[in-house]
Amino acid sequence: MTNIASIDIGSNTARLLILEFTGDQKFNLLVSKRNITRLGEGIDAQGKLTEHRMQTTLKVLSRFRQICLENGDPPLFAVATSAVREASNGQEFVRLAKKETGIDIKIITWEEEARLTLEGVYWKIPHENRRVITFDIGGGSTEFILSEGENIKDFCSTSLGVVRLTEKFITQHPVDEKEYHSLQNHLQDELQTVKNKLSAFLPELLIGTAGTVTTLAALKENIYPYDPEKIHGSTFSRPEAESILDDLKGKSLSQRLLLKPMEPGREDLIIAGTAIVLETMRAFGCETLMVSEYSLREGLILRLSLIHI
Repeated sequence: MTNIASIDIGSNTARLLILEFTGDQKFNLLVSKRNITRLGEGIDAQGKLTEHRMQTTLKVLSRFRQICLENGDPPLFAVATSAVREASNGQEFVRLAKKETGIDIKIITWEEEARLTLEGVYWKIPHENRRVITFDIGGGSTEFILSEGENIKDFCSTSLGVVRLTEKFITQHPVDEKEYHSLQNHLQDELQTVKNKLSAFLPELLIGTAGTVTTLAALKENIYPYDPEKIHGSTFSRPEAESILDDLKGKSLSQRLLLKPMEPGREDLIIAGTAIVLETMRAFGCETLMVSEYSLREGLILRLSLIHI
């Protein structure tokens, strides 16, 4: 049996996954870690990664590297997405990571991110040749993928990331309704463009992945400690998401953190993230959202297994 590892360095969160390959694309989970680092903080205003956030992320990557060594030093595929892709000093960050942690990082394109995300999602959710829109909410961007079965028909990458939108629109907690309406109007305009692009057919199913949707699923059922098996494949309705949002909007940051399923570091971002979810559901006429715990890092593992095993 062989261990395989992947690291997904996003604009908000860095994620490590180590799986033990048992054959025929079957794996046992060994390690699953994530840390909110906010690497993409301030990138809209400055156009580059800040020194503070780079150092925070590098410390997390150093811990991830040590965990890999403790698990047999498996083949490792590390990728960076929106923040590093857009930053003027993205390549500098990649060089620092190699120097300080020994990790080789590949900055992947929107297209690669979409393909790997869909592979990860469909690893555990049968596609059944359904017409689906999958969306992955990140800190700096959100990707929308239109697929029929495993075939990508079209995709669209946007700058609708939770860090970016929070910095631009949401400054008060509890939330100021004028600020929220400005965010809502912006999302509706941007999502109309997404809908026009992804117009080959209407989706039968909407699948959401990443921290916002898994947090909403956990909040709905009050799942704590976090349990991926209970989260993955679960669903929530638009009214249920609206009810959670209404509750969160009226709370301060410290009050949100009293909710056990709320991951520290996400308490301010959850408003923009939930707004993306709700406006996406409205734009595509979907009353129910299916939640995928699996995404880019799982897609990386599946790709690695074809190369190294």
